Amino acid sequence: MITEKAYAKVNLALAVSDTLSDGYHDLKNIMVPIDLYDILTFEEIEDGIILLDNTNLKAIDNIVYKAAKLFLSNYKIKKGVLITLDKHIPQEAGLAGGSADAAATFRGLNKLFNLDIPLFELAELSTKLGSDIAYCVYDKAALCTGRGTNIELLKTKYPKWNILLIKPPFGCSTKKIYELYKNDKTEKDEKINNVIKALEVGDLDLLKDNMFNDLETPAFKLRPELAYLSNQYNKEIKCMMSGSGSTLFMISDKEDVLVKIKEKSNEFLQIYLTKLL
Repeated sequence: MITEKAYAKVNLALAVSDTLSDGYHDLKNIMVPIDLYDILTFEEIEDGIILLDNTNLKAIDNIVYKAAKLFLSNYKIKKGVLITLDKHIPQEAGLAGGSADAAATFRGLNKLFNLDIPLFELAELSTKLGSDIAYCVYDKAALCTGRGTNIELLKTKYPKWNILLIKPPFGCSTKKIYELYKNDKTEKDEKINNVIKALEVGDLDLLKDNMFNDLETPAFKLRPELAYLSNQYNKEIKCMMSGSGSTLFMISDKEDVLVKIKEKSNEFLQIYLTKLL
């Protein structure tokens, strides 16, 4: 039996271009993994794919099932697999929970069947299912460009800073948020370079001063209550949305500061106190 952890991520910088001719946006996206994860186990069986999980999705609609089906077909595996998914990352949260699960499925099956396929090849295969999966294959801080599938791993020296995740009792539709997005034409390269530098040298103040997310404006328009929460938390410490939401997060080198914020938070919010990996 093979066990894999599927780590969530947060976006520290997310620049979104205008819509391209093929309907996609070009991205400049800095993501880092965090110590919040789903656990997947893989066992070889004679035939087929069996998925046991604690989600409310039908197995064939779960991206784990789709990833396993793609992997077995692509590498012409004649055996089947039993997959158990213990889900902890909230869904529709902007934390890449589904993408992380798919990436963990590729890594797990690679080990289960002793194929020794390099990560870059698994990342390339993953683009057939979604954009963030390629990043999640590596589970390292990275600058992701294009549709998010061009991965440049970053050389980082940042400490395992504390991070507080605030997940409201609703998700955000990525499709709707991108439909509402309008490019403000502001040049973001300097901020992106500063975020990379901050991660390389471990400068938390530089990081906070330059973090941004182009998708906050359409998300806050779609869900005004998310804008309200963001404004409230920003009175305490720098707060930003991850991905297309709905999770907000804040980073600090002082765990007790985040603990106090957590203790004051509304009981209807899902709060996770964790760390950057």
